[in-house]
Amino acid sequence: MSPSSGELWGCTFMPQVLVIDFLLPNGILIPLPIVRDSPLSMVKETLWDAARAMPKYEILQDKSVYVFEAVIQNAEREELFDESRRICDLKLFVAMLRIVVPKGDKVEKMIDAEISIAIGREVIRLEQLQAADNEVYEFRRSLAVSCIEVSHVRSTLGSISNSSVCSPELASSPELPPELDSKLDRGMIRIRVWLMWETEGKQSYTIAVSKDVFPESLIAQVVVKKTKSLRLTKEKLNEIIEEHQTTFVLKICGVEEYLFLNKHPISQYKCIRRLIARGKTPEIALVHRKEVHVDCENSRFHVPSYVKRAPPPKIGETQCLWDMNEKMRVRVMSATYVNVKESEQLYVKLGLYNGPESLGAERDTARVQSRPHWDEMVEFDIDLENIPRCAQLCVAICAVSRRSKKREDQCLVAWGNVQIFDHRSIMISGTLSLNLWPSPRGVQAELLIPLGVKGSNPNRDSPCLTLEFERHGVAIMFPDDSVLLALGEHLLKTEAKQRAKDGKENTKQENQVLVKQFQEIARRDPLTQLSEQDQETLWQSRNQCYVVPDILPRLLDSLKWNSKGEVAQLYIVLKEWPPVSPETALELLDCKYVDLNVRKCAVHWLDRSLTDDKLNQYLLQLVQTLKHESYLDNPLSHFLLKRALLNRRIGHYFFWHLRSEMHLPSVNLRFSLLLEAFCRGVCNLRNIFIQQVKALDKLVCLTDDFKKHLTESAKEIEKLMAEKVSQSDYMEALQFLPSPLDATSMLGGLEIAACRVMDSSKKPLWLQWTNPDPMSNAIFRPKQLLIFKNGDDLRQDMLTLQVIRIMDDIWRDEGMDLRMLPYSCLATGRQVGLIEVVQRAKTVYAIQRQQSKLAAIQVDSTSLNKWIREKNQKPEEYEKAVEVFTHSCAGYCVATFVLGIGDRNPDNIMVNEDGQIFHIDFGHFLGHFKKKFGISRERVPFVLTDDFICVIAKGSSDAGKSEEFERFQELCGRAYLALRRHANLLITLFTMMLSSEIPELQSMNDIAYLRKTLAVEIGDEEALMYFQNQLNYAYGGGWTTKLDWFFHSVKHM
Repeated sequence: MSPSSGELWGCTFMPQVLVIDFLLPNGILIPLPIVRDSPLSMVKETLWDAARAMPKYEILQDKSVYVFEAVIQNAEREELFDESRRICDLKLFVAMLRIVVPKGDKVEKMIDAEISIAIGREVIRLEQLQAADNEVYEFRRSLAVSCIEVSHVRSTLGSISNSSVCSPELASSPELPPELDSKLDRGMIRIRVWLMWETEGKQSYTIAVSKDVFPESLIAQVVVKKTKSLRLTKEKLNEIIEEHQTTFVLKICGVEEYLFLNKHPISQYKCIRRLIARGKTPEIALVHRKEVHVDCENSRFHVPSYVKRAPPPKIGETQCLWDMNEKMRVRVMSATYVNVKESEQLYVKLGLYNGPESLGAERDTARVQSRPHWDEMVEFDIDLENIPRCAQLCVAICAVSRRSKKREDQCLVAWGNVQIFDHRSIMISGTLSLNLWPSPRGVQAELLIPLGVKGSNPNRDSPCLTLEFERHGVAIMFPDDSVLLALGEHLLKTEAKQRAKDGKENTKQENQVLVKQFQEIARRDPLTQLSEQDQETLWQSRNQCYVVPDILPRLLDSLKWNSKGEVAQLYIVLKEWPPVSPETALELLDCKYVDLNVRKCAVHWLDRSLTDDKLNQYLLQLVQTLKHESYLDNPLSHFLLKRALLNRRIGHYFFWHLRSEMHLPSVNLRFSLLLEAFCRGVCNLRNIFIQQVKALDKLVCLTDDFKKHLTESAKEIEKLMAEKVSQSDYMEALQFLPSPLDATSMLGGLEIAACRVMDSSKKPLWLQWTNPDPMSNAIFRPKQLLIFKNGDDLRQDMLTLQVIRIMDDIWRDEGMDLRMLPYSCLATGRQVGLIEVVQRAKTVYAIQRQQSKLAAIQVDSTSLNKWIREKNQKPEEYEKAVEVFTHSCAGYCVATFVLGIGDRNPDNIMVNEDGQIFHIDFGHFLGHFKKKFGISRERVPFVLTDDFICVIAKGSSDAGKSEEFERFQELCGRAYLALRRHANLLITLFTMMLSSEIPELQSMNDIAYLRKTLAVEIGDEEALMYFQNQLNYAYGGGWTTKLDWFFHSVKHM
């Protein structure tokens, strides 16, 4: 069910009228002309009218007994239970429909059909895979069990809860930062509460409440104010208050966010804090609970039939791995589908790895010409008993070509990784045909790729390597944890006895020195390479270093994974290890740490310490780390699934982060199973995702068609767009649905006249909807504007904006509101996604062009200041706008410097009418700057031109020496030092994204750029001096930026 496959195989759009052949159960074939947007219910009526005039009509049962069956574009048969679907939305392979009596559980089949549409893969395919693969069966079944557990929890939460509606995001602490507290009048917040009664219409009350007031208390104060003139008795007033608290709920005006949790003061909600910072009055509506859109009400989880099936037979006779007294060996047999030049020689490189760590020397087979046939036994220098549980065999077919007698080139042709033990802990044996993956494009790949995907490439036309693992007569099983713990206990006692005998117990003073050393090591960033001395110290003190819990990743870096004794002792230490911080737990889930027990502990600690808001913040990375899991069934999958089902906001983004990568063969199965379980678990809420998927499919079809009209004028394309979008199926799909971009926004009526095709070869769409919220005018947000892109990879933009959002949170937690504006951006498929349009904002270049020709060619640097003054004509408004500009400029200067964001031309920087500056289009980051003729176009560390300094200094003639500019520099320094204190988190977030295959984030070398900009190896004083030098260079080299901007302006004039 590819989103770009069109309405009919080979056609982007169906003809307006299509002749479809209908095969009836009585054997009669009836061809009928059908209008493309006809719903199946209408088609069935038409078909039955035609069937009455045909032979054997009396054999047919009532039409309600039957459903349509179609062959869709992925060559699968699908029963079409939802008769509201239109012909043009079925994605038919051929214009033929068969009428059948559905077999099996009809309710389950209908649910399966809905899930198939939502996830883009037929559920029946998962059934077939489950029958053939025991691991798929066990994972699918365990996910369903997790859904059942969540359904029991949800049944205790009531009709309005986080699982059904969104509550606003919370700040990390209930304490209001001093900067915000100072803006209040003696700790009181003025709030306007709107009441919408059927009889009295809209009413509003502005009340001053304590910053510590809870939602229920706010409702009580509204009732008191409304009934003040009625002079009610205390008992009657309390009765009305209690009735309102149980009947009504507070809602943020303009968005679908509800204040239903009575656990947090109202000032802890981020949306309230943002309004306090801007000096605006929060607008809240009191709405009846019946009006709340709770789609999952009265829906029960339907237990799928595969949960009730008998489990597969148990494993037969086994032998413990530790009883094997031999080396690890594998025979390399042959390869097929290897395309290389005849002159090139081929060999196979093999290595045993635990995550990225090699377990011994790599091995090469002999080189062969033309026919890749080896039949060669390869032995590794490691005993079977020392192979860790998550070890993998990494293989690569390499080609060798000679340039001269003395020089030869080696290149990677294809690669693959296979787990030594399966999900049941059984060691691999017998013949394995491993379909390999092609060499990565655009990067200099290593010959072995241990961080790559595990398992066979589903593309059966890829190079295939045949390996023969040794057969032992019985299944060889890795020992369970109890055996490992017993060994660890034995080694621990033996070591303790030896230490006591040698008198090597540490003194109190020595222990204090050790603790300081632990603290220093724990502060080091995740990319730090420990010295052999540090590794030795940590391992020798492994039973003491738990006093600094966050040192655990460094202890794991010191472990020799090819020693069963050390692994056993680690498990003893891990058993008693105290909880680590959420940031350290995230690090334990990256690609370096593959051990099952380590990852299980990390997930456990995250579940205990990570709030829903923080989880949502890191969700992008956590979904990516699923790719590092050795097996389908793992604690991280269950953790994310359960939290997604219990929180609607998390569930929304969990769905789309998975759905956007379903086109990748390496994760398609894993993500399909997770999406299937999630869609079962959300019950009726899955209709929202189906709505969104259908809407995006329509937009993909639309833009695919526009790309065929590149030679036509903009007016002709916009006319074509208006014609297509005006069709009933498009209007139905694109209106009145929850926004895929934002879990809290609703899209109302599509305003076709305001929509347009943007001037680009990829034909992005500028789309405008009404905001259906009746109180949208109260927050000056009557419109919803989005850009839809088809052909651009938005993952890098999405990651950059997410990290900027996290930086903003770091600054706010440290008492700095730098007025960042990380707009929403979401990848929804392969080079498909949505971007939020920031309203009342223009690019710097558009402002310069509007002001004067001199400004447009970068001669006049006062145009930006003039524009801000025009939009804020009152003196106090202008002062406030300059303050907003100064703070946001400081934030983006620091953020773009740390992240190494390039291509900062005046069309990629915008300013809104409040003076808030923000950056857009993050096509280059981590120092991957644009080059021309081999010379970097980015000659300064970040953009700080005279235009910006003129605004900061309020138009002063000597802006660079003004007090305002000095304060700006001080603010930048404070913001930079705040990020340095969270350097480990920022580095971890990028490390967790390595598996995303973002072009400019391919290796640890790319992430090393952050170590450089955050100056992690020096102290704060030196780092501040380093940053100040960079700022001076940016200001002093501002003329180079203006020169680049001049050429950009000339090009676009």
